[in-house]
Amino acid sequence: MSLGPAPTQQKPVPEVLVKPEEKKVRSTPARRRVSETPTALFFKAIFRPIFKGIYYLLRAIRAHKLVTFLLLLLLIGSSIFATYLLTQSWPFGVGSDQFNFRVNGKNFSGEHVKNWLYALRDGDASTLSLIGQETAQYVDLATSGTSAITISPRDTNSLITSFSQSKTHLTWKNITVLAVSSAPDTTVDSFVEVDTASSGPGGNVSGIMIWHFITAPQGTIIAISLVSFRAPM
Repeated sequence: MSLGPAPTQQKPVPEVLVKPEEKKVRSTPARRRVSETPTALFFKAIFRPIFKGIYYLLRAIRAHKLVTFLLLLLLIGSSIFATYLLTQSWPFGVGSDQFNFRVNGKNFSGEHVKNWLYALRDGDASTLSLIGQETAQYVDLATSGTSAITISPRDTNSLITSFSQSKTHLTWKNITVLAVSSAPDTTVDSFVEVDTASSGPGGNVSGIMIWHFITAPQGTIIAISLVSFRAPM
């Protein structure tokens, strides 16, 4: 048996390395932030100095507390003094009395009006009679439903029986001066609203009394009229 020559081994063919195709990356422009827009820059230019001022002010307050406290006292005191000079009353209505009538820069006393109303509310016949003896000419009760158009201010029984809390089922709530004006003859007209309430079978019943007072410059009452006594609208 003859041995033939060994078969020759073929050399491996080198693989051709194919380089992958590079992807083309497109460059995108950088996106502008919201804070860099023209609108944002515009508002920054306006508010940044304000916020800076507040910041430095707070720092100064913390560093100089005593000076800040004294300045605040001075500011509050000057405001209160200016308010009193202009309105003749203290801020927030402290110590104010709505019956201190002030018309055209002048002060008129409304103490007689105040005393008469509170005496009527409490059924104080003595006080009503004394005020009536001083000055009042008449009391007009035409709108109260009574038969008499006018009565004497000394007729306290009719007044107390019709309007006082002690003789009626009425409860006086708020008493408010609506308007004050001076007439050419130097008398003063004032309108006062009295809110009332009474209990009935179907519940509470509200009412409004509006009184008209004519007073002398010194405050004495010349005439009294009941303008309206009705239920609220």
